[in-house]
Amino acid sequence: MKRHYQVIFEAILSILILVDLLIMSLMIGGFAVGIMHSSVLSVGRFDLIVAILILLDFVIFRVKKEKSKEGNIKFIRENWAYIVSIIPITFLSFNILQLYGFIDVLWLLVILRFYALIKVLLITGSKVREYPSKTKLDYATVVLLLVLIIGSFIFFIVERSVNPEVPNYESAMWFSIISMTTVGYGDIVPVTLVGRIIGVIIILTGMGYVSLVTATLAYSFIDLFRKESNKAVNKVEKRVMTYEDKIDELLVKVDKLESKIDDIKTKKE
Repeated sequence: MKRHYQVIFEAILSILILVDLLIMSLMIGGFAVGIMHSSVLSVGRFDLIVAILILLDFVIFRVKKEKSKEGNIKFIRENWAYIVSIIPITFLSFNILQLYGFIDVLWLLVILRFYALIKVLLITGSKVREYPSKTKLDYATVVLLLVLIIGSFIFFIVERSVNPEVPNYESAMWFSIISMTTVGYGDIVPVTLVGRIIGVIIILTGMGYVSLVTATLAYSFIDLFRKESNKAVNKVEKRVMTYEDKIDELLVKVDKLESKIDDIKTKKE
């Protein structure tokens, strides 16, 4: 049961890491075309939440199990990605220290954390990722992120000068995310041909991805629990077979005792 909790927790953490990677990518694109101060702060707060959850996963499921088996140096070398991911660089740089004037230097730290988050994602999603790799969900995720990031950027470029509903980059991100989830509030409507084409591509990509994710996650959890149940059944069967063998041994001994008793009675007679 504890293993089930770990799988579920790390599956949820993997989804949050994916979201964190996505919004960090959108933030990077936003710095190129202009992004609001409040949006950067929101990204930093979300990054802090993900860092705290990674810390919990590291302490509960990694440190207790692995550190006792390895030396400190080897343990740090093999888990450096966790250590880097625990540091909320975005939150510290923008929410706390307000280092907006050092963005050129911060890119190196952001890229390092970006790479570390991908490494942690490969670890936390290892159990569930076995099934997405069979259904090509990993490739679909890459395509989804590329469509969302590139689509938001192009949509903002082509719509900002002609569409009053797209005054900033955040509006373009909002349109892309809402379209991809097929919610469609209608608060932002593309007016250019390119913007409409991008909207159609984003909608179709989101619809296909959601269907694939739902089917893959359902199959992965059901199959994982089925394997665990089979293991439990096999253990019970082995114990039953062991008890049956012991009972057979006892019956043989009882038969021998009865034979000896009969021999003794025969001799007395």
